[in-house]
This record gives sequence, C-alpha cells and structure tokens, in this order.
Amino acid sequence: MNIVFLSSGAFGIPTLKLLLGGRHRILEVISQPDRPAGRGRHFTPTPVAEFARDHGLPVTTAANINDPESLSRMADLAANVMVVIAFGQKLSDHLLALAPHGGINLHASVLPDFRGAAPINRAILAGLTHTGVSVIRVSSRMDAGDILGVCHTPIGDTETAGELHDRLAVLGAPLLVQVLDQLESGALIPATPQDESRASAAPKLSRAMGWVDFTRPATVVSARIRGLSPWPGCAVDVFTTEAKLRTGAIVHKCRANADAPVPSGTAPGTVLPDLTIACGTGTLSILTLQPAGRKMMDLPSFINGYGLAAGYQLQSLPPTG
Repeated sequence: MNIVFLSSGAFGIPTLKLLLGGRHRILEVISQPDRPAGRGRHFTPTPVAEFARDHGLPVTTAANINDPESLSRMADLAANVMVVIAFGQKLSDHLLALAPHGGINLHASVLPDFRGAAPINRAILAGLTHTGVSVIRVSSRMDAGDILGVCHTPIGDTETAGELHDRLAVLGAPLLVQVLDQLESGALIPATPQDESRASAAPKLSRAMGWVDFTRPATVVSARIRGLSPWPGCAVDVFTTEAKLRTGAIVHKCRANADAPVPSGTAPGTVLPDLTIACGTGTLSILTLQPAGRKMMDLPSFINGYGLAAGYQLQSLPPTG
C-alpha cells in the first residue's frame, strides 16, 4: 500500500523503521515544523523528521495539515492510507477522505483508557500494573475511533514513563503493520467501537506537577515519580541532620516497598538506616536520580558524590511562580 506517514514524536520511529523493510511504500513523511530546542534554542527537526531524512525518505513539515496547501499536497500524493503516530495535529474529515482507507493511528494505551496527550504517564500515575497499545481508525473525535487491534503488556514495578514509552513504541510497530497488511489484502478487520462509558482522559503534563508528597503510601509516591520521569521529573531537596541543604535532585527511578515497616514517629521523607525513604506507609528505594546540572546517576554514585545518610530528610514542594 502507498502510505503517507504523519508523525512527529519518537514514538513513531520504530513503526517507520519497520515499514522501511517491508512491502508497503512510504510516499512521504509529514511532521511538525522544526522548533527551538536545547540551551542554544537552535531550530531542531522532530525525531521522526530527522530519522526519515537520515534514511532518504521525502519529508514535508506542516504547521497546519488541514490548510489548503497541505490538502492539495495530500491529494496529489494519492495515498491509500494515512498512518498517524504522535503527530500533534488533528486531521479533518476532508483530509481523511483523500485516502481510500482514511487514517489509522497507533495510540499508547488500551483504549478507551487514557485518550489524550499523555497516556503513558497517566497509566503509571494511576497505579496501573498493565497497559498496552491500540490501533484505531482516525475519527473526528480525539482517540475515539473504532479499534482495529490491541496488544497488552505489564508495567514493571520500577519502570519509568520514558522506559515504557520506548517499549510500547516497539510493541506497537508490528501491530500497526499487521493492520496495514490486512487492509491491503482486503480482509475484513473486526472494528470494535469504543465503550464511551469507560473512556478516560490523559491530559498533557505541566512543570507544576514536578513534585511528590512523601506522606502518601510508597506505592503512590513511586507511581508519581516514575510517571513523571523523564519530564517534568519530581524535584527533591536533600537536607542534612543539621537542616542544611545538601543538594537538589530529580528522582527518576525507584521502587515501592509497600510492606516495609516505618519506625514509629519517623517523619515522611526521612532517610532510614537502609537508605530507603520513609513514606506515609511503606518505604521507597531510590535507584536513579539527577543532581541539579548533572547527569543521571545511580544511588551509590550519588552517595559518593553528594552524601546521603540515615536521618537526612528529603523534601519536595510544588514549584512556585
């Protein structure tokens, strides 16, 4: 089949890579325009656009995929189907009608759970132990199209949103290609309408979310830290027993010890003798963290470089301003 591949985020790269080695033909990759990034604020292509150019694929950027110029371009391409993955724009009915098979989308949740911009983060934040990917028909309502395929997977007890993102991207690639193969063969694909009564939203994240409440149970603390890694990350300040600030850091990877005892009278956020952190109930094992202005490191490296001992206190407060 002749495909127009609409994608911006890195979530689309494994599918694009798999399509390159298959029988389907990619007519063009369409992505969001280059944007300022990094400390120098240099204009940088999207991950998908960069990957596509590196592999000799024609790439077009579109600030508005539904404007007359883009519609004309799409009509000229005469694609059989549009593949949409982490594109960042809504496709109009007029645009979708330009391809006989319309558009199909790979979404990073088991729909109708977590429709929206941050399904991976929201699944971990909600404390889920399982998630997956869905391939759906693109419809006029966000992430509400009929389901063409689903794949399930457990969420690891230390897995961060960044790690799960990468794993789901790889998991979803063969599922989407399988749907394309079925469309090409003319096979009747069961299209399951989503149960609207079960639908939930996955709104985008904000910097204001980058903190954690150690008075909550360890399982909740762990879910928040992992669900907000790598961005915006949960910031903590480490205080010594003399209440002097030792350093600030972003905690990324951790494990909840839900049944671990906390000594009576111990304040949440206190570093215990085994270097776990007291929570409202249970304790937290920190596995990786990133001191301000430094690279991510494991806990032993952090202890060697910055110090951490029983009785120290971790404090995390909502950002101000």
